[in-house]
This record gives sequence, C-alpha cells and structure tokens, in this order.
Amino acid sequence: MKMPIFTTASLLTALLTAPVYAFDFNSDDCNVDLHGDMRWHSETLTVRLEDNTTLRISPEHVLTINGTEPTLTDEQQQWVSGYYTQIDTAIPMTLNITYDALELAGTAVNEALGEIFGSDSGLSTSTDDLFLSLRQEMDQHFYDEYGQVRIATEDFADDGWFNHTWDNQFEQQVEDLLAKSAGHILIAIGSQMLSNENGFDDFEQRMDNWEADFEQRVEAKAESLEDEAHALCQVLQKADYVENKMQTQIPGLASLNVFSLKGDSQLPM
Repeated sequence: MKMPIFTTASLLTALLTAPVYAFDFNSDDCNVDLHGDMRWHSETLTVRLEDNTTLRISPEHVLTINGTEPTLTDEQQQWVSGYYTQIDTAIPMTLNITYDALELAGTAVNEALGEIFGSDSGLSTSTDDLFLSLRQEMDQHFYDEYGQVRIATEDFADDGWFNHTWDNQFEQQVEDLLAKSAGHILIAIGSQMLSNENGFDDFEQRMDNWEADFEQRVEAKAESLEDEAHALCQVLQKADYVENKMQTQIPGLASLNVFSLKGDSQLPM
C-alpha cells in the first residue's frame, strides 16, 4: 500500500525523538529513592537531614555533625569512610552514564539523518551543534570553574537516582530541529522516492532494512550502558547498607536516610 510522504516524515520523527536512555535504571532490581538534601562539591559530602541536622564528611573522611566532630570508634569510622567511598564512587559513574547516554543519542540521530538524507544535508551539522551545546551546558552545571564536580539533590529525579532532564532537553531540541526542517525533510524524502522507477516501494524497503540494522546496533550500545547502570546499582546498595549502620550506630544521625532501595541489601563491607 502506498503511504503518503507526510506519514513517512511522521515515522521518521518518531524514530529520531525516541528517549535517549535505552534502559530503565529505576527497575525492580534497583529501585532507588532519595530523601533529604545531599550535596557534593570539592570532594566534600554535605547532607542536610530532615530534622535539620547537617552532616559533613571531608575528603579525609572526617565526619562533623552540625559543625562538631564526634569521637568515633574504629567501627563507626569504618562506616563513615565506607559511606564516603561509595558516594565518591557513585558520582563519577553517574556522570559517565549520563554523558555516554547523551553521546549515544547524538550518534544515533546523526547516523539516522546521514543515512536518510545524506551527510551533506546540513541536518547532521545542526545536530552536532545541538549536542555540543548541551554537552557544554552539562559541563558548566556539573563542574565549577576549577574543574571540581558539584552535584546536588536537584540533579537527581524526584523518584530515583537518575534525572532525565538532559535527555529530555536533547529530545526537545531534536524535535524543534525537525519541525524547522520539515520542508527540507519532505523534499529529501520525495527526491529519494522519485530517484528510481520503483519509487516508494524501494524507499520503504531500504528504510525497513536500515532501521532493523540501526536498532540492533543501538541496542548493543545501550546494553553496555545497562551494564554500567547495574554496576552503579551495586555501589548504591553498599552506600545504603553503610548508611543504615551510621544511622543506628552513630549518635545524632538517627534521621539519616538519604538512600532507600527496594529490598535493601545486606551487603558486607
């Protein structure tokens, strides 16, 4: 059955504006909720608890509670050091996954545009510019002028560890680009369908074959991101475990409960 050109353009838009993240980190296997106000800057962890207690752990693993350094047993210090270490590990892992997912999205969109419209269409250059701009925004958001990482609670989702602000923003930018280029897209598709005597049938078959191969390659890359997410999940499980130890064993931290994981793991340290 012959399909009108505008339908093909609609299918193309749906393909190119699919979610950046091809995996769901907050799955049944690793469902992370966050509570309280947690901040990480210049390798210092600061947590404001629900009872207004402020916990701070320095890069040297020194704990202060409301500005006062408590006397800790060796075991209590072990939990403090473990807590800091797990978060110190989780932060760069999270940033790497965020950047890698954005890069995967940019590569996928450029590849799709290049295959369908050709590398000289100008659309690929436009998406390169979008990707670079968003990458620079992320750099400015997550790093201070000295290159130190700065992360705050608002950088995470309301209901989990990952915040999809960046992939949503990239998706919106791609949608805007396609909307502005609608005329060019229709002309390009029409030209390709008229380039041979079989017209739309050949174009449709070529797109079907390419899309199947494209999805397979993107899924392979997404699986690598999924592996990274599972590794991060284990780190967060350990953070939750030591947090529970600090909550029960260190006076003044009874309301410490930043991490909440479904089926809390009893992981040994």
